[in-house]
Amino acid sequence: SSAWLLGAGLCLSATVQAQASPQGSLLLRYPDVSATHVAFVHAGDIYVAPREGGTARRLTSHAGLELFPKFSPDGRQIAFSAEYSGTRQVWVIPTAGGEPRQLTYKTDIGPQPPRGGYDYRVLDWTPDGQQVLVRINTVAWDDRAGRPHLVPLDGSLPTPLAIPETGGGSLSPDGRQYVFTPIDREFRTWKRYRGGRAQEIWLFDRDSGISRQLTRNPATDNQPVWVGERIYFTSDRDYQLDLYAMGPDGGEPTQVTDLPDFDVLWPSGGPDAVVFEQAGALWLHQPSSGQTRQVVVQVPSDLPARQVRFAKVAGQIESFDLSPAGERAIFGARGELFSVPAKHGEIRNLSRTPSAREHSVTISPDGQQLAYLSDASGEYELYLRPSDGSGEARQLTRDGDIWRMPPVFSPDGRYLAYSDRQLRLRFVEIA
Repeated sequence: SSAWLLGAGLCLSATVQAQASPQGSLLLRYPDVSATHVAFVHAGDIYVAPREGGTARRLTSHAGLELFPKFSPDGRQIAFSAEYSGTRQVWVIPTAGGEPRQLTYKTDIGPQPPRGGYDYRVLDWTPDGQQVLVRINTVAWDDRAGRPHLVPLDGSLPTPLAIPETGGGSLSPDGRQYVFTPIDREFRTWKRYRGGRAQEIWLFDRDSGISRQLTRNPATDNQPVWVGERIYFTSDRDYQLDLYAMGPDGGEPTQVTDLPDFDVLWPSGGPDAVVFEQAGALWLHQPSSGQTRQVVVQVPSDLPARQVRFAKVAGQIESFDLSPAGERAIFGARGELFSVPAKHGEIRNLSRTPSAREHSVTISPDGQQLAYLSDASGEYELYLRPSDGSGEARQLTRDGDIWRMPPVFSPDGRYLAYSDRQLRLRFVEIA
């Protein structure tokens, strides 16, 4: 939450507390690597930073989402997907910065649900640096099937590869082969999935037009990238996505990473290294040494989302109640509690908790107390606080692993009753 405006004249201010990391900035996504730099997406913009880490430099600043940056083979340009023209298209920009140039013009399929990902997903470059490999949806929206296309830098029409569908993929160093997953499921966050849409790695020979399967495992194998003589990909065959490697002839893959707690995501290959994201940070694997290290990057920003501001929440009211005398109304909206005069007077933000969400507010029969649910403890618990905003909130329950329905005061105000998802009716005595 930041700050909210509720209805005509109802407003408050609150601050957002960002999570700083001593290991550098986080939420760094869709990385790529050149011989000297890494590129990545942060807050919908594309940045570049030295491979050794350090301060990042922003390349794009459009209000839309710029995604999937990929360095050209010489590292001097970056192809990416953006919404400058009003639809998602492929663009190219100098790595040193400057004005982007549009490469594609066919209208994209429009916004998809999060599990559908994005159209015009940049995958790779041809070795000569003259074409960009892009996954483009060329079928009806309902099919959500993307096909790999080669997009020339000179602005001529894209040419599809002889493959009906692809997820992630990468060209071989000589450009004659394409390693890919026929199923696109990278944006579906299905943990430990072993069903019919579990991805496998395939290899397509552009000269013969023949594809052959490289992996055969009930787990997910996806996001293949080709670096040198090895194909790197992510797999959750040990129930967490880690980086694996194998030769182009297939065979038993070798596990490359064993990072704790979080999946390895969005690996991308450069001339001599693999970069990926894990736990919101960037990591670099160097095949020549076998070492994997974090690329500690600092993203300078004025952090506009953290600034105190006013915002309308009139359309986000989820609960309300009226004081016994009818002189004030209590609203729950966008995670905060408000006391609003019936006619004239001060509008009060009673909770002011940007780090927690309050909802399902109700007022006691005497008008002195508010009961509501809050996740201030990490789970939704029942709380009580004075209706005039004075004093501190008091936690009444401590078993928030159940989902509670909105509380109700007893007529004498001594008890609160609520039901939960276990179909139990419960009450709490207010001491």
